[in-house]
Amino acid sequence: MADRSFDAGRIAYFESAGWRAYYDRDWLRVLGLMVQLNREQFGMSWPNAILASLDVVRASLAFAPVDNDIPAATAHLAHYYAKARRAAGIAADAEKLAALEMDYWVVHRRLANERKTAPDHTGDLTPMVEALSSLHEALFAVSPEVARRSAEMRAQAAARVDRITGGYSEDVEADWRQIAVELGQAYQILDE
Repeated sequence: MADRSFDAGRIAYFESAGWRAYYDRDWLRVLGLMVQLNREQFGMSWPNAILASLDVVRASLAFAPVDNDIPAATAHLAHYYAKARRAAGIAADAEKLAALEMDYWVVHRRLANERKTAPDHTGDLTPMVEALSSLHEALFAVSPEVARRSAEMRAQAAARVDRITGGYSEDVEADWRQIAVELGQAYQILDE
């Protein structure tokens, strides 16, 4: 990403609230949060932030069902990343970013399903960390080491979401608060 700083706490809030809205299937809230995230993280104008957010919602709608449409979701993500690239001066091409994002989505879903059925609800997060590392390295133009540290925090947050959505969280509200903290740490690492 071009030399642009962002508020890690605000990005974390928008993402954690966006995850919650996604799993609640509150698409209008997802849209509103994404508009704010796009303005904060990528410096998009209001019109571009709205159009880009529609791309994300369309991608989410295509991916959300069990019998999802990965090619359609990926195409919407490519449209989204084309807008993000223009706004923030991101070097990686939109199709590559969309493929990396979709890889993370697919890996996350697979691991969430595995943890849900595991006797102790644990599992290896390494595939998710690797997928997120690749995405962070390309999107934020950071070193592999920084990308991995950030990805580890973001994967922990995603695994905590899975506890909530899998029905085995012992304190849902505390988990949502911790998700925001972990995402804040992930984005702070990228902004150092």
